[in-house]
Order: sequence, then structure tokens, then C-alpha cells
Amino acid sequence: MKHVEVVCAVIKNDKDEIFCCKRGPGRSLEGYFEFPGGKVEPNETHERTIIREIKEELLSDIEPIRYIGVSNYDYNDLDKPFSITMYAYECKLIQGELRLTEHTEKKWVKKENINALEFAPADRPIVEMIK
Repeated sequence: MKHVEVVCAVIKNDKDEIFCCKRGPGRSLEGYFEFPGGKVEPNETHERTIIREIKEELLSDIEPIRYIGVSNYDYNDLDKPFSITMYAYECKLIQGELRLTEHTEKKWVKKENINALEFAPADRPIVEMIK
């Protein structure tokens, strides 16, 4: 089974709301909410990965503030099964408006309302960590 290592950004605003986005059409896990991020490239630190991915996906600059935790999940029920290790970092938006380029929807939600969104299975442990 293929294994991927990814980093995700838990971006908070001044109202203590968390940025969440919905996976776009044609992508695995389409329609699920997730914390934005992406695959770690060879010889790339987690912090560098998350800065690069947010710049590419959301056309914005962020600063990683602190490590939150890790989630491991096996996606056995997909056409192409894979396992994932996801490292989560709390991040601060430095510049930009978090414009969607790959996702279909974005929401800023309070921690107490975050369970109302249907998150991808690998993201669910991260949701629990930040609540």
C-alpha cells in the first residue's frame, strides 16, 4: 500500500475561528472538509511544506506557530488504497485572503461548531486535538 506523508495547517483568525475547506471535484475524498496542506517533498521540513502548500493552494502566506499532533489513517476503501501520516500545525495568516484554487468551499468555524462539518477520516483526529 502506498504511504504519503502530509502536513496540514490549522489556520486561526482574530475571532478564534478555524479555516476549513472542502475537497474539490475529481480528487480523492471529494466533498469532505479538510485542513489545507499537502505532501512533504524529499528533503523538505514540515514547516517549509505547509508554507509552500498554502502559497500554492490558497495564494496566501502563513507562519507556522506550533505543532499540534499527528494522525495516521489507512484509506482501504478507495479505488487506489493508501495510508497517510498527517502532521498538523497551528498557523497564522500573514498575507493574502485564502483564495480557493483546488477546493469548492471554505468556512471559518468556531471550535465548538467544528463537528458540524464532515471531515475526511484522516483529519478527524486533528479536529479532536484542537477542540
